[in-house]
Amino acid sequence: MAASDQAELTIDLAALAANYKTMQKNAGKAETSAVVKADGYGLGMAEIAPVLFDAGCRSFWVAQLNEGIALRAILPEAKIYVLNGVPSGTAAQFETYDLRPCLVTLAQVEEWQSHCQANKPLPACLFVDSGFNRLGFGEIEIADLMARPDIFEGWELCLIASHLACADDPTHPMNGAQLERFRNALAVLPPAPASLANSGGTMLGADYHFDMIRTGTMLYGCSATAKEEDALSPIASLRAPLLQMRRLSAGDSIGYGATFTASGEMTIGIASLGYGDGLSRHFGNQSPSPMRFTIDGQPVSLLGRISMDSLAIDLTNLPQMPSVGDMVEIFGQDNPIDRLAQQGNTISYELLTSLGSRYNRIYK
Repeated sequence: MAASDQAELTIDLAALAANYKTMQKNAGKAETSAVVKADGYGLGMAEIAPVLFDAGCRSFWVAQLNEGIALRAILPEAKIYVLNGVPSGTAAQFETYDLRPCLVTLAQVEEWQSHCQANKPLPACLFVDSGFNRLGFGEIEIADLMARPDIFEGWELCLIASHLACADDPTHPMNGAQLERFRNALAVLPPAPASLANSGGTMLGADYHFDMIRTGTMLYGCSATAKEEDALSPIASLRAPLLQMRRLSAGDSIGYGATFTASGEMTIGIASLGYGDGLSRHFGNQSPSPMRFTIDGQPVSLLGRISMDSLAIDLTNLPQMPSVGDMVEIFGQDNPIDRLAQQGNTISYELLTSLGSRYNRIYK
């Protein structure tokens, strides 16, 4: 049973499945895969992944080997891609757990080939850097690969993938530049299915879809274009109970550093949520506009610095004063997560993946 001082994180699994179906329609003929790294964007991979599988998803993406091993225990039949590739000495584990590494360096390709030639052909993805300059093979590295045509012998090239840097801005010229570079890479590499589009890339149109799209943020009800109105159905809401209400007089301050001082009489509430729960400390004292949450749909402002376990909000002008135990919505139906992220000068992905473990998690 949840404690009365515990914040609640509610995840709507039906909305998640509906979002997946919507992304399938947006993807046209391309396969719609799901990104469930970072514990399903902080919402619980063990609960999220089976719902997506039941909705028709068969290909999943994680970042690290240990995430892939955990996901295999949840989904015995899924195709699981590991974005960080095959760390040195781990090829046997990839085979044991039937995981598909995204090979990002020549050394990884050599290790994968060596393992496969000593055992049996196994599938792997080749990750191309088309301008993001993160992981993958750029033009020079691709040329080095193609100078060794035997490097593709003994293993299965099941997918060639890349990642868009600016898909959240449909007008950004980087999108077209990366599309051209990706096509150039496909023209010289051995033939294989291709994947370029993330959630935002999917919304750029069919030219970006290729054979598979990789949808993450939009599955979880966040916008891929930095506009909250473009998000699909919200699947997560975060609420924290009021622990106490206090009356302040002019000159009274709040919290560490005394960074907020009351200019007159006011009523504040102390809610049971802080940076120990993943709400960044830097959200406090936003200027000129403070962060806003809601109580019964009414906006309330964050006051002073966020503590590890609590935060203060302004209740002074509410039409009806709440009671101890009433819930403050941090994000959800009345306060969309993209709006909150914009106020905090961050992105909804960061908010979700920063969620702590102290919540009473409720899966609907």
